[in-house]
Amino acid sequence: MQLKLKCLQIDLARQKERVEYVCEYADFAAEHGYNALVLYLENAVRTASTYFFREEETYSKEEIRAIVSHAQKRGLEVIPALENLGHLEKFFLYPELESLSEITDSSAQGRGFDDYPRGACGCVSDPALNEFFDRYISEVCELFPSKYVHMGLDEPFDFAVCDRCAARLTAGESKDELFLQQILHSYELCKSLGKTMMMWDDFFEYADVVERLPRDIILCNWNYVFIGDEPQGHWTNRIKKDWFRLYDELGFRYLFCVYAHRASSLYNVDTFGEYAEKYHPMGAIMTSWRRSDSFYFGAYPAIAYAGERWSGRAEKEEDKWEIFASVLGGDRDLAKLVLAMNVVECGKNLNFTEYCENDSMIKLCYRNALGYAAEAIKNRLPALDGSARRVASDIYCYVAEILLNLELQKLATELFDHYETQARSAEYFRKKIEEIAAELNGLKQIGDGLWKETREGIFSYRNAYERKWTAYESKLSEAAIKENLADKRGVLYAEMMLYDPYPTVRHEITVRYAGGREQRLFRGSLKPSAALFDWGGCYGFRFALQNEEIEFIDFTVTGEGAFYPTHFRYTLNGKKYVCSRAEGIAGRVLRAENLSFNDTRFAEMGNEDGVAHFRDIALSKERHTVRVYFRPFTGARE
Repeated sequence: MQLKLKCLQIDLARQKERVEYVCEYADFAAEHGYNALVLYLENAVRTASTYFFREEETYSKEEIRAIVSHAQKRGLEVIPALENLGHLEKFFLYPELESLSEITDSSAQGRGFDDYPRGACGCVSDPALNEFFDRYISEVCELFPSKYVHMGLDEPFDFAVCDRCAARLTAGESKDELFLQQILHSYELCKSLGKTMMMWDDFFEYADVVERLPRDIILCNWNYVFIGDEPQGHWTNRIKKDWFRLYDELGFRYLFCVYAHRASSLYNVDTFGEYAEKYHPMGAIMTSWRRSDSFYFGAYPAIAYAGERWSGRAEKEEDKWEIFASVLGGDRDLAKLVLAMNVVECGKNLNFTEYCENDSMIKLCYRNALGYAAEAIKNRLPALDGSARRVASDIYCYVAEILLNLELQKLATELFDHYETQARSAEYFRKKIEEIAAELNGLKQIGDGLWKETREGIFSYRNAYERKWTAYESKLSEAAIKENLADKRGVLYAEMMLYDPYPTVRHEITVRYAGGREQRLFRGSLKPSAALFDWGGCYGFRFALQNEEIEFIDFTVTGEGAFYPTHFRYTLNGKKYVCSRAEGIAGRVLRAENLSFNDTRFAEMGNEDGVAHFRDIALSKERHTVRVYFRPFTGARE
């Protein structure tokens, strides 16, 4: 596969890096076949319009010029990546710009994945939005000789939700039209600057506007999981379309965009490349995001491989080993091990004494494989030095952290078994928790060393690095001293059906005990930690109850998309209680009666139409509740 444009991206918006490091990153790109470096910036540059930006989080114009100059000398075109619609949350943290947000009430919260007080999306009905961003983007683009500028336009989750936008929608305009207008405004801005516009294409799944766009916009399709016959869609109900076939038919140039995985897993690079080879992409971007609590080093072997592959220099399987080995100090055995892992990130559960995810065969196999791999990588670290040691250390930390989270999840299932059977002592669990805490502290020490080597004097954005380790420490310490580890407790089992891995749906469980007391057991997202395997089927969670019989539970779904519970039951003092009756009491609940059967029949809660959610944000605020009553289990078939 030989592509015209081979881009490596670095995320300077979510984590400032030293100028020297960015230049080294550019050197690495040039050595492995890339001909472009994408600097993802958002608000990362101080200009005349943004003189008030904090220096510790942003770059001066002189620093950007130094990066651009160095990269150009290495034969790289340096492309700025900016935003003027979504992902503006960091702009809105400044009082000078907060009025440009869709969320003007500081007590409100946006729909995005982060808890920023004013959401992440700008108001397209406010002329000041484009006045400011046209000026800022023009100032930044003056620092880049490249003929390209990436305008973002991805993930505008809070788009058109304010009163001004609502008035336009009531008057007959559509969200599709408002989104199209912002794209065309961005296009005209790029033309006035003598630039060719790039943009992300993910929201075309919801706003049907692509056929109305100028054909000289370069469309960038990101998809970061295993790609089969066609890429899955994003977020609510994962809308699918054969985008590259469509783009070829419409005459667009486009890039496919893969993910720089921290453990250099290649399932995304290889499978997306295989899909793209059936069509006519102009190029590709190896993207990397949110390294504010981690590093880029673990991705270096995959970055090297992608650049070589896209340059036509990695055609055979053994080429992978050689490329990985070249980044890992010549250690071919370590290269084969890293290549064999195909690590997939698994979610965390730090409240494991109150709820846990059931174990599964795939997690058992994964723990075993990661346990072997982590130990083998750790044993090879003393023989490495320089860049190879940093790469292997970062891979080890990532793999070991996932492993420890999986071991903590397994320990949680033992704890919940103990709530029912009193099979182990509280001391057993305290000891296990302390062992995991000690292992995590060892990973932190390695991470601290990498930070000192490469980010001395640089702050972690929003203290993300510090908060990660503090969260582990506080939760594990809290669990280790809990007196109720030895108590007998009831356990509620909730069985569910998975249809996608995106956490766009939120859940709440409230229990009414027989004595009339109510308790909220859970509020959050109940997606299994293995969801990023694109794993489907049935899965379950457990929740710790008080030692009292239950009258009923209310299971509530909010957010974007539908949800599919299958069954609820609980145990208490050696007895089992099963669902006797279920009924929808709020919102949209279909087939609630299916919850009475302990099989794969399921109820449906909420609205699964992703386009409907895009057009009406109020749908995500609706509460869909099923009430479940229980009776003692008799063993009789019913």
